[in-house]
Amino acid sequence: MVKLSVIIASFNASKTIGKTLASLRQQQFDGQFEVIVVDSSIDNTAGLIRREFPEVRLFTFAERKFPGDARNYGILQAKSKLIAFIDADCIAGKNWVAEIVNAHRKHENTPVIGGSVGNGNPESLVGWTYYFCEFSQWMPGFPERDMLEIPTCCLSLKRAAFEKYGPFLEGTYCSDSAFNWKLAQEGQLPHFLPAIRVNHINLTSLKKFITHAPFHGRSFARVRSREQNFSLVKRFFYAAISPALPFLLFFRTAKRMRQNQEYLRPFIKSAPLVFLGLTAWSFGEFQGYLKNDETC
Repeated sequence: MVKLSVIIASFNASKTIGKTLASLRQQQFDGQFEVIVVDSSIDNTAGLIRREFPEVRLFTFAERKFPGDARNYGILQAKSKLIAFIDADCIAGKNWVAEIVNAHRKHENTPVIGGSVGNGNPESLVGWTYYFCEFSQWMPGFPERDMLEIPTCCLSLKRAAFEKYGPFLEGTYCSDSAFNWKLAQEGQLPHFLPAIRVNHINLTSLKKFITHAPFHGRSFARVRSREQNFSLVKRFFYAAISPALPFLLFFRTAKRMRQNQEYLRPFIKSAPLVFLGLTAWSFGEFQGYLKNDETC
């Protein structure tokens, strides 16, 4: 009996997905679980998987599939009533599967459970910058608690929760944020368990990072505006206050470092770049509120 279905949305991930799948192959778990990859790459990711990981259930598409589209398709193929997501640039801890299965057994009435995200390439200053900008809310070392949002790079749910609150938003990025918002509207918050851990392999090119940050900010603003039914006035209000956003986000990030001092030293070293990255994100969010009609 398959106790867990692990779903990976993959797009041009040939440089990282081998580490992801190797970490899943090395899991310390007595039961049976399956790994499903939904791939729409053009860099021969599928060929790598077929050659080196034949046990993976691989589904390929010629057209680009956004993460939400790929996850929806993967769930349709899944054999288990318990679903987990990991990104194609993450490395699972050796007990990741066991921790997920045990957590859902312990928390029978909790529909969605997520875990912590560590830094997968701590040797890179830009890698730390990316990590702090993207994942500071879910650093290892924070206490177990309910949260407003947990990213799908380390998220699990009962199939019944997907049937009730899904599917994931398709044709865009930030579909995981939209899913979490839908949960919150129904009075359900994802539960954070830091023992369920992945390490994220971050961007190490400053140029790529500074290009990625505003794109992510634009996608977030557009999805937020549509899914939360922002009026034109509210969109322009959020755009107007966006110049203050880098300072607010940086303050919140610095506050988390005080609470979790294991990461304080690399944060201090990367602080100027972190502020730059948050500024780039905020500029993208500003654009997203003003151009909400565009495709994400």
